[in-house]
Amino acid sequence: MINKDEVKNILISRTDRLGDVILSLPLIPAAKKIFGNARLSFLGREYVKELIYDYDGIDEFISIDSEDISGSFSKKFNLIKNKNFDLVINVKPEFDLALMFYLSGIKYRIGTGYRWYSILYNYKVYEHRKISDKHESDYNLNLLKNFFPDPENEKIFNFRNSDEDKNRFREKISKENLQPEENYVIIHPGSSGSARDLPANKFSEITNLLLERYPYHKIVMTGLSNERELIAQIIKNIRKEFQNRIIDLSGKLDLRELLILIDNSKLFISNSTGPIHIAGALNKNIIGFYPNEETMSSTRWKPLSENCVIINPSLNKNMESIDTEKILSAAEKYL
Repeated sequence: MINKDEVKNILISRTDRLGDVILSLPLIPAAKKIFGNARLSFLGREYVKELIYDYDGIDEFISIDSEDISGSFSKKFNLIKNKNFDLVINVKPEFDLALMFYLSGIKYRIGTGYRWYSILYNYKVYEHRKISDKHESDYNLNLLKNFFPDPENEKIFNFRNSDEDKNRFREKISKENLQPEENYVIIHPGSSGSARDLPANKFSEITNLLLERYPYHKIVMTGLSNERELIAQIIKNIRKEFQNRIIDLSGKLDLRELLILIDNSKLFISNSTGPIHIAGALNKNIIGFYPNEETMSSTRWKPLSENCVIINPSLNKNMESIDTEKILSAAEKYL
């Protein structure tokens, strides 16, 4: 049994992609509720640091792939050992991390019971995530609820932005012919391979119809730098009279700026990918495209917004079979 009175220094580890990290964040207020004033650190990838380095409830963000320790098990081990953690919740199973936490002498080590190295955890949770019968955030919260059933399954998010962040954001987007107060819809057409995507021609069709039906709205395209070609392909097929209402911000925003952009939007339209979970955490209006496959399904990966419409293809895995009229009908609900 975990003696919560002994736990003064906690580590939550989630070292994979953006969406996975966001859906792990409800663990933070849950842990604070159980362990009171215990110090809490978050172990993650360097690229998500700009989004959650000052997240409410996180006392320290530790980058697993920062330049000074990247690629070196011994440096990572020494870093973790010297922090003197009492409890670790290892959300993403990885042998190297499980071994590191064990060798570091962390007294309470929570992780999956279904890996060959699960012996390295002394508090195990037996759930097969590949079954995908629960939401990812529930799988994450169950890492605590299995041992402390008192807290409810609350999905609480506590993002915050400073005035400096907001002013920097305003200055940047004003150069792109956009103001935070304007009516705009975000379309995020890529997924970096995390899901099956709606084809580019469908995004062009949707964009043209939205701009025609909502003449006082702009469309903002977002994505990574390596998705600029995809977005250029979509914009190329937008009618000439609408081109001045298209804002291409692909590769131009950091994660903190993307958060503020989403927070000011009227609607977020996307495949299943990291930014849709930012929109979900902010309880924004969302239209999400999800394939009919267990491991990628909306059952496990839908955004956590009360204002969300999920649209699936009518023909099994064929995302092109998604009905455009369904998308427009959902957009009408929010615009």
